[in-house]
Amino acid sequence: MIVTDKIYGGFIIDGILEELIYSSPVQRLKGVYQGGSSYLVNQEWDVTRYEHSISVMLLIKKFGGSLEE
Repeated sequence: MIVTDKIYGGFIIDGILEELIYSSPVQRLKGVYQGGSSYLVNQEWDVTRYEHSISVMLLIKKFGGSLEE
């Protein structure tokens, strides 16, 4: 699976991380906004918890972090 982020670019994700991303608890994060209802005030603040979680995972991966991190 290829995951693309606006800031960190594209990464190939496989194995346990791919399974985790497709799991129900992680997919549920697509409907939860990172800033709560603040996106209703400013449409630019529409980052979901899913997008935030994927971005953090890619940042850790970019800096050579381990699977446990």
